[in-house]
This record gives sequence, structure tokens and C-alpha cells, in this order.
Amino acid sequence: MVLQHQDLTVTSEERVLNAIFMWCMRDKELCGWEVIAELLALSTPDLLFRDRLQSLNNLLPFVRFPLIPYDLLKKVSKLWLWKGQLDNLLRMVP
Repeated sequence: MVLQHQDLTVTSEERVLNAIFMWCMRDKELCGWEVIAELLALSTPDLLFRDRLQSLNNLLPFVRFPLIPYDLLKKVSKLWLWKGQLDNLLRMVP
């Protein structure tokens, strides 16, 4: 898997997070975290990710959350808290 490759180089870990969300949503257009956050706020993970929800849970641990800006981490954690998924997110952040 590409996400596990030691030589993977990205401009920001936020792009990895966005790519995972977009793939799990089957989104065909590039969008930033703000759009993804709005979609998540208006829907449930089950409806938004459908049959790729388990893939999302499997892929998120590959995101290096400590490299994501603190402000973005706060937004992500608030969203997960609101959706009842904070425990899953906290397991991924050392």
C-alpha cells in the first residue's frame, strides 16, 4: 500500500487526510478539508462513506496526525466528537 511506503513524500499530511476522505466518499473533484468538514457536518459517516466506511477506519491510522497543524486537528477532533468517533481518532494520535 502506498500509504505505508517509507519513502512517501507529501507536501503536507493534510493532503493525505483529504485524499483518504475524498477516496472514501468517491469524490471526483478535488476539495479541501473545509468542504469535507461541511459534508461531514451535514451527514452521518454511514451515509457519506457508505461501503467505504470500514476502509476509512482502516486508512486513517496511516495519517501522521502529529504532523497536521494543531488548528486542523482541533477541527477534526470536534467533528469526530460530535459524530461520536473521537475514541477512534484519539487511538491514532500518539
